Amino acid sequence: MPRVPFQNGHLEDETHVIKVRPYRKRKIPVPIGPALPRRDTTASEQKHARLMLILFKPWRHAQDLRHNEQSWLDAYRQFLETCSPDIQECIDNMQLLHECKDSHDAHYANRR
Repeated sequence: MPRVPFQNGHLEDETHVIKVRPYRKRKIPVPIGPALPRRDTTASEQKHARLMLILFKPWRHAQDLRHNEQSWLDAYRQFLETCSPDIQECIDNMQLLHECKDSHDAHYANRR
């Protein structure tokens, strides 16, 4: 299993490493807590953009996620133009979970 050291100066650079899991042993994180923001409502689009950047864009400092005067939505749209198709698919699948829940709720509402 490949090991990657932390950068010099990191608090744990002398005591810890990051292990890169083999493809077949990778895990899928399951977020707990409040629901992930939707991308299809204007009320939550900025929150959705911010969270997707935090989760998928490589960063070390908050300034790496967006420029000073840039909105989260603009930074997210810019990121989508350059990110890999795998990341785009993952983001799309996260939205699909919301759509499936909507369909489920509508189905049971119509049964009443």
